[in-house]
Amino acid sequence: MHVAAFHPLTPGNPAYALVKVSALGSLFAVRYAMTRRKRHSAEAEEPQEAPQPAPHPVSARKAKRRRKHRR
Repeated sequence: MHVAAFHPLTPGNPAYALVKVSALGSLFAVRYAMTRRKRHSAEAEEPQEAPQPAPHPVSARKAKRRRKHRR
């Protein structure tokens, strides 16, 4: 009988390989999630200023009429 048949977590057993691969995968997933969280929180800390819209162009004739009516 093979030695790996006695205990499920001995090297050479398929269950051992599955546990090892899933542990490595979870480490990479946690590392990826933490870098995304750090980047997202860094972006959230920076104050976001709303871009100022360009003023609507007004013709000189209309501006002159408006000044005239305000007096």
